[in-house]
Amino acid sequence: MGYEPGFEGIALEAADAVARALARARPPGGIRIRPVRENGPDLLRRANRLIALLTEASAGLDEPDRSAAVAAVGRAFAALGPKQAGALVTAAHDPSAVPVPPSPAELTPAAEAAYRELFVLCLGGRTVEDGSSARGEDPRAANDPRATDDPRAAADAEAAAAFEEQYARYVAGAQGRVQLYGLTLSQDRQDWSLDLAYISLAVSGGEFLEEPGLQSSVKAEVALNATERVLLRGPAGSGKSTLVKWLALNAARNSFGPQLPDWNGLVPFVLPLRSFNSPAGLPRPQDWLGATGVPLLPPEGWITGLLASGRALVLIDGVDEVPPRLRDRTESWLRALLTEYPQARFVVTTRHSAVPEDWLAAHGFTSLALLPMDRDDVGAFITHWHASARAEADGEGEGPERDLLDRYEKALLEAVGSRRDLGRLATNPLMCALLCALNRDRRMHLPRARKELYDTALDMLLIRRDSERDISGIEGVYLSRDEQTLLLQRLAYWLIRNGQVEASAEEAIGMIASSLDSMPQVKAQGSAQTVFRHLLIRSGLLREPVPGSVLFVHQTFQDYLGAKAAVEARDFGVLVRNAHEYTWDNVVRMAVGHARPDERAYLLRELLARADQSEPGRSRLVLLAAACLEHAPELDPEVRREVTARTALLLPPRSPGQAEELAKAGELVLELLPEPAGLVEAEAAATIRTAALVGGDRALQVIAGFRTDDRYEAARELSDAWGRFPVDVYADTVLADAPMNTAHLHVRTPGQLRALDRLRHVRRLHVTWDGPIPPELVRRRDLESLTLHRNPRLADLSPLAGQSALRHLGVLDCPQVTGIEVVGELRADSLAFGYLRDELSLAPLAGAAGLRSLIIGFEPEQRRIGDVPAADSLTALHLWQGARRMTLDGIERWPRVEKLTVAGSGQYRQLVRSLPLRGLTALQIRHAAPVSAGALLPYERLGRLVLIRCALEGSLEALREFPALRRLVLSECLGTVDLSPLAPVEQLVIELRRGTHVRGTELIPPERLVRRD
Repeated sequence: MGYEPGFEGIALEAADAVARALARARPPGGIRIRPVRENGPDLLRRANRLIALLTEASAGLDEPDRSAAVAAVGRAFAALGPKQAGALVTAAHDPSAVPVPPSPAELTPAAEAAYRELFVLCLGGRTVEDGSSARGEDPRAANDPRATDDPRAAADAEAAAAFEEQYARYVAGAQGRVQLYGLTLSQDRQDWSLDLAYISLAVSGGEFLEEPGLQSSVKAEVALNATERVLLRGPAGSGKSTLVKWLALNAARNSFGPQLPDWNGLVPFVLPLRSFNSPAGLPRPQDWLGATGVPLLPPEGWITGLLASGRALVLIDGVDEVPPRLRDRTESWLRALLTEYPQARFVVTTRHSAVPEDWLAAHGFTSLALLPMDRDDVGAFITHWHASARAEADGEGEGPERDLLDRYEKALLEAVGSRRDLGRLATNPLMCALLCALNRDRRMHLPRARKELYDTALDMLLIRRDSERDISGIEGVYLSRDEQTLLLQRLAYWLIRNGQVEASAEEAIGMIASSLDSMPQVKAQGSAQTVFRHLLIRSGLLREPVPGSVLFVHQTFQDYLGAKAAVEARDFGVLVRNAHEYTWDNVVRMAVGHARPDERAYLLRELLARADQSEPGRSRLVLLAAACLEHAPELDPEVRREVTARTALLLPPRSPGQAEELAKAGELVLELLPEPAGLVEAEAAATIRTAALVGGDRALQVIAGFRTDDRYEAARELSDAWGRFPVDVYADTVLADAPMNTAHLHVRTPGQLRALDRLRHVRRLHVTWDGPIPPELVRRRDLESLTLHRNPRLADLSPLAGQSALRHLGVLDCPQVTGIEVVGELRADSLAFGYLRDELSLAPLAGAAGLRSLIIGFEPEQRRIGDVPAADSLTALHLWQGARRMTLDGIERWPRVEKLTVAGSGQYRQLVRSLPLRGLTALQIRHAAPVSAGALLPYERLGRLVLIRCALEGSLEALREFPALRRLVLSECLGTVDLSPLAPVEQLVIELRRGTHVRGTELIPPERLVRRD
């Protein structure tokens, strides 16, 4: 709700605070079937009734007492935690017994009396409006949707609740299984428990746990918890669809853990866009179940009701699987849903290049990118895969097979860690599954090249698996490997040319029929339909998602076979003409691998020639040609030199995105990367990242050249690269000489922990762990900065008590931590607590003498910032998104604060209304709307202003009035921001981060405009 001047605005804001506090109330033992959604229509209706109540009940009070009393009520409710609010609701049946929080000292006696009366009235208003009586009926029934005096409404609610449970059971069954490629040799067991197979992958994007504005990699669950709308991007095989299944499964079972607590109670709807590519169009919400093959008929209005109330979790999978000609239609459909149902949660998945990164930024989406699997992820996947394989062996009574699987697992873990060629292949779940399957099938003799890997996989699937088990001719059809490949590659190429990933059975049968005339030996065995059924059942490469449709088990196999068909048809012109399309990237690369040497040379020359003719896509086409070299074991040296020279012109990389594109070219790019001298910070960091992504001994030497670079971004990349190389070798070659005075060294594995004994000069650590604080850290009494991050089992911080040198302690995403009493035994002047359990007390901060910087990123017991007992010496205070429900009441008790971060519209409104801390020199505002530059004018000492995911109101012209402002940072701001009013401000540098649309940049000199993707 927005702020309006005068009493109306105060009442509006107070009602909003009361409604939100009561919505999250948790009465002791209360029925909590589904949580109330913030910003939903029920909450808005409640707030409107409370406005009327506050206005009417306070009408007899004179100003300014009236406004003061109502504002105090709003602040008191805003400061309540769920349990406190629940206890008050439970006590509301007896108004005289309600423990009203103490009133602010500045209230007059008349205002104080009104405050107490209004507070109790708001609680009574809650019980009446939610259907329970103010005369003493059990307020717990207020959370039960079936609690109503209307028999017909009660029956409808009962039917809806019963259907919801039925639907949840169906979704849990349908989404609770996942295909692990190559796992089983039997045809009757194709999928496995998602609980056993799922591993949590990391994403980048958004502003998370690191320094403001810097991209951080976090586990997907942490990132999802920070936003209600997500555009999830990743290449083929990166795990996008598996994550969608995992979200649907846990929503159906209400089984999200502490990292996604607010997602429990949501009802999932999985919408695979590939199923909606027909001319009939995309389904309306009421048709979703039927359109996705769910054999259940929902009550009328059930789905739209969930969408409107904010309880729907809409999982839209595969924007990249929509043909380009239909993508505008899909976008219009999605935007209409977002407009009609703004309260629902949305997760949309796509490949990277299908849509721009900021495609849905104007609708409040956060863009996240699934990262390549690091060594820990690869090890976890291999362990999970073999655990599932052992479960199969148990089921079939194959005791000896379990012993073999133990050997296979150990051998593969060692091979991926020691063989660079395998390490480069094992970057996503699909490739890891391929390696696991082939390692088992070939008795630990693995291929070395990507093309050889696919060739071997096809051989295993198409022939060896059945022939070695004496399975053949079950459908009356005997097809050789070449015959199967020929038929499958024609289907694959047809899908690629038509921009589809799925065909109807009729289309597939028709293509087979047209091929049988030239394959008499196959035609003699049966009809096109019989051959189609054989390929569907026996090849292992096709699947039938719904009756009457067929697609390849993975896009990668479609690209591989389609590329082979294109080369055999000599369709090099088709490949070049479509090379700018993201869907053809893998096809072009694999075509180079399939082609003969002269054909490769021709294809690459044509790609470079097209790059010369295409200004917008020139760099992309050159990098595609460079990436193709990895697939060209034999190539005209002149062509190789030309591609290399053209690639060199794109160096140095200047961003993480450019680094990732360059790394696709493989070892070639290592020879072209620049020396450290003369590189600015962003270029040095991106160069290190490029080498790390390529990997290998040569890459290690490139990184070693930057080992003494202690600029923050460069040092951070040096730290992150450790996980991509052998632990001890990297420690000795790079980290032994790395100062690490600005960034933290990220420690994730037992081997890295042990290596710290050789890195005694490193005193700034960022530790991601699972369990109690490791003894290797406890022994390090010289640590100056320590961040404990993403530790789901850490409960006790007391082992840190002896860290007398520690100046900074961060505890982030550790939901089981029981207390922070240890801060009283440290000398830290900087503390950060984010994503901890709600209502954890910050009272121990009273013992942290000399505290200068404090970060709060969760909902502590203290709901007013002024109740946090931080030292008067505080100069920096940062409230992250997790603390957005705290109020700024009492913040003026720290007059020395110069750096401030506020999160959410409520804190922003308080900041510009009460105008505390006029001495601010740096201000960051996150997730607020609307934000007015003019409202900030009283903070005239500002030198740095950061706006993250804010909706700006009006012009930025007011910023010209800030005499000290030197840097403006805009990140993921909604809408289009006009920068032209800032053109005359010569001293101002404007930094544009991902997802911000701007205009007027042509008026600003390049040296004043910094872009970071």
